[in-house]
Amino acid sequence: MPSFAKVIVLLASLVTFGYTFYVVRKLTIFLSEPRSISNAQTWIFNLLDNKSRLETAYGPVVMDTLYVIGFIFQHSFLKSAFVKNLLRKLHLASAERTIYTLTSSLCLHYLVQNWLPAQSIVLWQINVDESAPLWWTFVITHAVCWTVIYGGSFIMDPVELLGVKQTYYDIHNYSEPLAYKSLELRNLYSHVRHPSFVGFTLILFVTNVMSLDRLLLAVLLTTYMYVAWSTDETDVAYQQKQLQRKKLGLKAQ
Repeated sequence: MPSFAKVIVLLASLVTFGYTFYVVRKLTIFLSEPRSISNAQTWIFNLLDNKSRLETAYGPVVMDTLYVIGFIFQHSFLKSAFVKNLLRKLHLASAERTIYTLTSSLCLHYLVQNWLPAQSIVLWQINVDESAPLWWTFVITHAVCWTVIYGGSFIMDPVELLGVKQTYYDIHNYSEPLAYKSLELRNLYSHVRHPSFVGFTLILFVTNVMSLDRLLLAVLLTTYMYVAWSTDETDVAYQQKQLQRKKLGLKAQ
């Protein structure tokens, strides 16, 4: 008979699982919905002579930077050995992934809900509503990128990724889920947990309105991904082997 505490942790992981999908949906809309065109001038013209544009953008840029830094800090600190050891001492090792997922979702939700536009300074703006080819190019690019990201996430076992499997296994006194995965896959997971660096980068930079706040978000998150996603040659070889196995499996069907 599982303890009451373990059941509560499992229920919390299920709620977190659903909440994460809700936040990811909001993030998808936030990053990929075509943005409205304003009368803002492109920043490379007369920017230094237009003090009001700089003053208008200052507040949003400062706050948005704090939001992104807060997310990056959470995303890195909660993966640290200090936090993992603390949770083990508190007998919450099975809830580690759930706590990480929940705090990540809360930070992202807060960022999306409170993001401040800084459209007084714009690098480029394209009115996709007036051109069907441009609109479809924009939509298809984002759709393909999100499909790769979502598809890769499901391949990487989302129930384990978001922490539900860990709490379920703990109730049944099984070893942690990673113990049942190959050494190569565990090595990959230790370096990166999200698929498609290129997909995320395209989503961040392929926008019809590249305002100062969007540029800030794109640069900070791309830099963070580049630093944090430390895949090596072993990871690449493993993924190539798995891809080859998938191709052979499809041919055999």
